Amino acid sequence: MTNARETFIDNIRIALTVLVILHHTAITYGGPGGWYYSEPADGLVSGLLLTVFVSTNQAFFMGFFFLLSSYFIPASYARKGRSRFLLDRLKRLGIPIIFYSLVITPVMIYMLVRLKMNQPITWYDVFIDRDEWVNIGVLWFTAALLLFTLVYAISSPPVAHKADKPKSLPGNLTIFLLALGLGLVSFAVRIVFPIGWTLDPVGFQFAHFPQYIALFIVGILAYRHHWLSSVSYPQGKFWLRVALLLIVVGFPCIYLLKVVTHSELDAFLGGLTVQSFVNAVWEQLLGISLIMAWLGIARQRWNEQGTMTKEFSRSAYAVYIIHPMVLLLVSLLLKDVHLPSLLKFLITGGISVSVSFAVGSLLVRIPVAKDVI
Repeated sequence: MTNARETFIDNIRIALTVLVILHHTAITYGGPGGWYYSEPADGLVSGLLLTVFVSTNQAFFMGFFFLLSSYFIPASYARKGRSRFLLDRLKRLGIPIIFYSLVITPVMIYMLVRLKMNQPITWYDVFIDRDEWVNIGVLWFTAALLLFTLVYAISSPPVAHKADKPKSLPGNLTIFLLALGLGLVSFAVRIVFPIGWTLDPVGFQFAHFPQYIALFIVGILAYRHHWLSSVSYPQGKFWLRVALLLIVVGFPCIYLLKVVTHSELDAFLGGLTVQSFVNAVWEQLLGISLIMAWLGIARQRWNEQGTMTKEFSRSAYAVYIIHPMVLLLVSLLLKDVHLPSLLKFLITGGISVSVSFAVGSLLVRIPVAKDVI
């Protein structure tokens, strides 16, 4: 980052990377979702709190990643030209996908068999004599970003490196209508592709893709019109209040709807149901509110970097790639430690974040790796 006004974007990416690790840690200890290893929550309160945390994250953080990633695409595309730009994207996004599938996934399988199942297995079994050669795990995001980027580059010529003239940031009503529209589209998509349905082997969950595609496009428009630096601090606080209202009031209302209608969880995940409609609209309103809150507040309050945050920023991509292996190892080593779920979540999450950033900082110093990650 060379523009001091945009340092807050790098800082947000650090925070989002930490959230990704904690999100998967919450699933490990009883939150909803699928993960390599999990333990049931030890009570209703623990389960509800972890569910609120996971649901809140899912509402915004991956869509936010797509927005921030696409924000830097137009300038890079214009500077490098189509051929060089595409080769660079294939290197930075494609190589990690291959590495994850061929190296990280087998290592995690070895961990699961040896540490969880306590069964013998050889490295030959996991690396050579394997049934599944394509398993990209959390790098579904990288694969989707590569796909979106290829479509963008192929469908449009390189634009001028300089962004367009600044245009006014859409007002709060327009932003609200965008969130509402995304909720309606998400509900429609989930009639066919409910939450949890994945496209193998890339792991795409189409239930969330309306937001991902929309925010990828918003990121490109935000660069051209200088929108990210236009979100004001008061606007950020306004949307934070909206987000807190949606969490503190909205989530209990959704839970009450489940109790009153005697619904199973599947009713909220998709299909032509009132529960799915309410969940989709709530999720998108919350997601857009949180994104606006982060942009406005971070721009004002977190727009500087010290030595440590610069180091974290540089290694964030590497951390995203390797954190599943670190988290799995830590959680398996602690599987026989009997502690309350929430305490175990905090301990495992804290260790996993620290170790992942430490390893990531080392990886970006390796000559071959640093050109990719």
